[in-house]
Amino acid sequence: MRKNNARDTMPPIDTARQLGLDALLFIASDSLRITKFLNVTGMDAAELRTRAREDATLVAVLEYLLADESLLLVFAANGGHRPDDVTPAFERLQRDGDF
Repeated sequence: MRKNNARDTMPPIDTARQLGLDALLFIASDSLRITKFLNVTGMDAAELRTRAREDATLVAVLEYLLADESLLLVFAANGGHRPDDVTPAFERLQRDGDF
């Protein structure tokens, strides 16, 4: 019998990356959201464009969503995602991403 462990509950890395990209597009679609994100992370718009597909950036995006439950719920509702999928995606990228 196979044991359940944390690796079994995490999405594949490509799925986690896609969720991170979806979250980034959601944040970038609103000028107030993207401005706040850039202020919190210390990135500027040019740096974000250059690093948008890097795992470290996607981790920052998902972490940002997880820190604001109301924003997380809006993201989930607007993007057809489940709020419960964000933490496992964040953990997968944080653990197995290319840094």
